[in-house]
Amino acid sequence: MRFLFLLAFLTPFLASAQNDYDARIVAYRGLRYPCVDSVTPVLRIQNAGAQAMNSCVVETWKNGVMENSFDWQLAIAAVTNEERQPAFPTVAATAGDVLEFRIISVNGNPDQDTTGNVLQFTVSGAASTCGQQTVEVEVLTDAQPGETTWLIRNDLGQVVAEGGPYATGSSIESHWVTLPPGACFGVELNDAGGDGMPGGHLNVYCDGVELISVDGSTFTDAAYEGLRSGTVLGLPETHAARQLQVYPNPAHDQATLRVDGWQGRAQVQVLDASGRVVREHTWNDAQGLVNLDLRGLAPGLHAVVLRGAQGVLTARLLVE
Repeated sequence: MRFLFLLAFLTPFLASAQNDYDARIVAYRGLRYPCVDSVTPVLRIQNAGAQAMNSCVVETWKNGVMENSFDWQLAIAAVTNEERQPAFPTVAATAGDVLEFRIISVNGNPDQDTTGNVLQFTVSGAASTCGQQTVEVEVLTDAQPGETTWLIRNDLGQVVAEGGPYATGSSIESHWVTLPPGACFGVELNDAGGDGMPGGHLNVYCDGVELISVDGSTFTDAAYEGLRSGTVLGLPETHAARQLQVYPNPAHDQATLRVDGWQGRAQVQVLDASGRVVREHTWNDAQGLVNLDLRGLAPGLHAVVLRGAQGVLTARLLVE
């Protein structure tokens, strides 16, 4: 009995001593596609040991062969449970390569717990390229908008733009983002509920043209796409009087669209509550009025989206 008591008393101290030197990979934060012809790995690493972490050796492997062993030296030691996000040596990569990262040691001592020591992913194909620096990120929310967030990271894993969570379901949220010129980025769409975004989507537009489209029903907790920016600033124009009007509203067989303060060509889309495009119309000179045929549409709430080089305008339409 005395032995069992001593064992129970000493176990926490023994466990602590065994795990003085322990680091874990929490997440991968770098690009998942080749930026030109290489990837700069960025890892989120936690010090899970009892001792402050001053250094950590991490090996990078490609397709089962070790590429390099990097001795990461921390300028300021990471205390227990603290996380850091270092970038590692660039690796030549092409689509289909499997990159793997292995934590070997902490402070010159072998890592004492294998939990979280290995992470791997498969390099994806080429990113979508925009000739401009400015893009439009459009989110169509689902029934749980508070679960939806998105962000754009640069090649060092730093967040350069983000949005969400949102408050209104089945709503179009539009964001204009100006990116650094001629650079590579990762676009991440996250759902905190782990059930995706049924009926929702995330689209990225370049000069009014769809560049990236993520259907909310194609993922559960997260989706990832690559994006490269151009060198033309391409800032969207703003106009205080610009407004999209839809009438009558509610409408039955036909609705009339009017937009003030708009110049040039525009694309008009009508989306149903599930985010499906049910009507599409090209407006060559978006001035004055245009009639929209609603015959055959299911009754209920719809979104009307007008999009062009000047930006995007939205309005709600109730079809009877």
